[in-house]
Amino acid sequence: MDRDKRNRKLKNEHKRLIALLDKAKVPQQQRSLLQAVVDNMAWQRIKLDEAREEMEDASIVIPYDNGGGQTGIRENPIFKAYINLWRAYVLGLEKLSAYLPKEAIEEISADGLSILEQVKLMQKESKGERS
Repeated sequence: MDRDKRNRKLKNEHKRLIALLDKAKVPQQQRSLLQAVVDNMAWQRIKLDEAREEMEDASIVIPYDNGGGQTGIRENPIFKAYINLWRAYVLGLEKLSAYLPKEAIEEISADGLSILEQVKLMQKESKGERS
């Protein structure tokens, strides 16, 4: 993805998260505390999208040769990196939702699910694990 497109996506994701805070009427003092969380979450979201594109045709395991005569198969590092980034993103969602009033969480929640529950459901659905 080129830099301009990435910057546009980052700006749009940042706006989306700020709009969430606006809709929840989060006070400015709390917004200041959340600024780093919002910035990181926007960046993480873009990186997660980019990683998914990279992983589209990637194998989960790859061969290795350490040069010392040891060969075998190992987990593809891109998947491990994705999982770590995903966990950090979900943690950011938890932090963000902790600052939202209960009414706002209920209003932006679908089917009465919390933000975290929605994320977990989306993750299951992306893996084809519908309940």
